[in-house]
Amino acid sequence: MKKKLYAITILILVVMVSIFIMIIPTFFTKGISRVELNKKFDLPLILNDEKDVKLIFFGYSGCGDICTPRLYSLNDFYKALDKKTKKRVGVEFLDISLSYDKTLPTRFAQFFNPDFKGIYLKQNILRDYTKVFDVYFSKSLTDETAYDHTSNLYLVKKTKNKKELRYVYYSYPYDYTQINLDIKELLNE
Repeated sequence: MKKKLYAITILILVVMVSIFIMIIPTFFTKGISRVELNKKFDLPLILNDEKDVKLIFFGYSGCGDICTPRLYSLNDFYKALDKKTKKRVGVEFLDISLSYDKTLPTRFAQFFNPDFKGIYLKQNILRDYTKVFDVYFSKSLTDETAYDHTSNLYLVKKTKNKKELRYVYYSYPYDYTQINLDIKELLNE
């Protein structure tokens, strides 16, 4: 009888711990899905056009698990912006794969929206970007054609000769209501 009671107690504890492990991320990501940084940087390539604000996503061309759903949702958000805002806001996809085909990032980004800009980065420049933006990526251990990488969305502002990383959005689905408010705030500064 004591063995059965002990086994049932262990089973209940295992179930409770399993439920706790599945639920706890929900509590930790609520309210902290966005971080304000105000981090100035001076790197080439991004924000080198007429746009004042950019949404930046790091990924790799052909990524189906992380990049594709996020870029589809980013496209839906971007399409909903009014024309005046679109003239001042851009989306840039920075490829982490060091692909030999330098046109692939542009083709991948523009598959989701013709206004999206895809950027190929040489290895040394990519290293500089990953330091500034705190981007993690590595070759996948289970799929030699894939990369494991962060899926954060970054909001960057340009004023005169200054570039500034203002917000990082960590949790997906992204809070596009908050992102829209942040964009309006930056455009009105």
